[in-house]
Amino acid sequence: MPLSIIGCPNQNKVNRKFMKPDISIIIPAYNEESFISDTLKSVFNSDFDGTYEVIVVCNGCTDKTAEIAGKTSAKVFNAPAKGAPEAANYGAKYAEGTTLAFLDADSVISKNLLAEVIKAVNKKYIGGRTVVRWQGKSLAAKIFSLVSYVHVHKWGGFCFVNKNIFDEVGGYRTGAKYGFDFDLAKRVSHGRKVALLHKSYIITSDRRFVKEGWWKHMWLAIKRNLIDDKIFGKG
Repeated sequence: MPLSIIGCPNQNKVNRKFMKPDISIIIPAYNEESFISDTLKSVFNSDFDGTYEVIVVCNGCTDKTAEIAGKTSAKVFNAPAKGAPEAANYGAKYAEGTTLAFLDADSVISKNLLAEVIKAVNKKYIGGRTVVRWQGKSLAAKIFSLVSYVHVHKWGGFCFVNKNIFDEVGGYRTGAKYGFDFDLAKRVSHGRKVALLHKSYIITSDRRFVKEGWWKHMWLAIKRNLIDDKIFGKG
């Protein structure tokens, strides 16, 4: 059940009357009015017996993203700095949960995902990700979905991490358009136990790949997984 209320920083004192949620789901959003409703519905319709809060961080939105999210039980913030990693870090500052989960605003989650996260937490995993299924029928969409099963550091789309560990490693590194999710995964997983949740998944939009070109992103995936990670150990 959600513990969330529509919030802003000065409402934290209101939240203290509630017990801390098991999971804080943080959704960075930049002009996501076409997607945010379905994303939030998938979270609120989860089969999950634990407690959670949902935090939507609008970073420079000029559309109705905040208005749509504000009609739900999500907390809605307006971050001063643009950028997905900046918005994710901003949301983490106000998160009440002991486990943080970061979800792209154009993705929907399987009904069992939150339950699978807590199972992993109870098994002492301090972070991890789930399977990403890309929309689209192209060969590239199918290949990227397969890569999701084997690349341990592919934390894009959705990931979870213990809040203390997230703070310890300094959160997301900001200023990068690509690779900040891989970077976080490498720093969090160093010497620690992380999970790949095979029984759950997210379905995410392929709009960026269509717009920027599948081959560009195919090359980035090969570079990170094979060249940087396997050969040079940089991740």
